[in-house]
Amino acid sequence: MTPTKRLGTTAFTITLLTVVFAGSLQADPKGQEILDKLDKLATAPQDQFFVYDMTTYEEGKTPKLMTIAVTIKGTKWRRVEFTAPGDIKGTRMLVRSLTQMYIYLPAYKRVRRIASHVRDAGFMGSTYTYDEMAIVTYGEVFSCDLAQETETHYKLKCQRREGQEFHYASMEMDIKKDIHRPVEIRFFNEKGVKLKTDFRSKYKCKTEELCNPMDMKLVDHTRNDIYTSMTSREWKVNTGVKDSFFTKRSLQRGR
Repeated sequence: MTPTKRLGTTAFTITLLTVVFAGSLQADPKGQEILDKLDKLATAPQDQFFVYDMTTYEEGKTPKLMTIAVTIKGTKWRRVEFTAPGDIKGTRMLVRSLTQMYIYLPAYKRVRRIASHVRDAGFMGSTYTYDEMAIVTYGEVFSCDLAQETETHYKLKCQRREGQEFHYASMEMDIKKDIHRPVEIRFFNEKGVKLKTDFRSKYKCKTEELCNPMDMKLVDHTRNDIYTSMTSREWKVNTGVKDSFFTKRSLQRGR
């Protein structure tokens, strides 16, 4: 084969591989459409307010019970406040985005930014990390393919988008069709090892499209399957919370 022909063949091969590889990185339009609808429904109200009992169960230890109040506005803002037990009461967390999180600790009476290297640490001893407590919508973080569709569920397989700092490299999500909400989410590392499973059940719907799980359970498979359950005690929508509530100054002052 002449040098010219060899170069032509090489160029064609590189072009073909580039097209195939680029196509493999593109999310399936149907899968992304399903995820986008999920995000849109989850953030349809102007704001939402929840109170949860948050209990962590670990073999051989007494269950650890905490109570938290969670306020969400828009697609990114979230504020969490611990109301019990007494030793952590008044601890507050503010999320402006996945890369902009703050915490107020009453013992220090000051607001501190949550560093990126601790975002995958257990949040207040639970199986939830700071990233998991912070995420409101998934479409910005993951691109998804529709792996399977049954009469009752969509099953998505998702990859973390390039440039995103979220702790998990991939995710699988099972979505119940009638309410278009997830009932199980599985998180994996870069090697495909399953790290956690997030179960969501007992959905309550205020309208046909406004639904939330009353029970959630996050199992950490890297810590001998210890888990944290979150049971909803209160849920309100469109309370009229102001934007100023989601600022560092408000976090410091507690109102």
